[in-house]
Amino acid sequence: MSGEAPSPYAPPASELGTRATEQTLASRGQRLANSLIDAVATFLLNSLNGLWLVLAGLRLGFLGRLALANLTILVYYFALEAWSGRTLGKLVTGTRVVSENGRDLTLARVMGRTLARLIPFEAFSFVSDERPVGWHDDLSGTRVIRTR
Repeated sequence: MSGEAPSPYAPPASELGTRATEQTLASRGQRLANSLIDAVATFLLNSLNGLWLVLAGLRLGFLGRLALANLTILVYYFALEAWSGRTLGKLVTGTRVVSENGRDLTLARVMGRTLARLIPFEAFSFVSDERPVGWHDDLSGTRVIRTR
């Protein structure tokens, strides 16, 4: 019936809810630059953590150093992406993380994205697909888009 009022229970229609399109996705080059810049940043942070431990007189074995390195990476990505949707690499390359529908991230999505980075060989998930979308994007329902 064409003369009926819309249902008050129907979800609102909005342009904001559209999915991040292929035109707005960050390029493979931007994603690679993000990865390299963030790798350098996490290496420097981990080195500072190691220096602090040495100065405090603490010595870690191999597994302790590995755990510290992974913890540094997790805190780096979680803190920055939860706060602004950007890491240092994304800030430099003009990209940002958003949910698949283009909205800001929830803490659950950021946590899922961060934990998915621990999957062995996850960085190679970009090789097989034509889109610059990795497992940590797909599993968490996020995308990296261009901001400029």
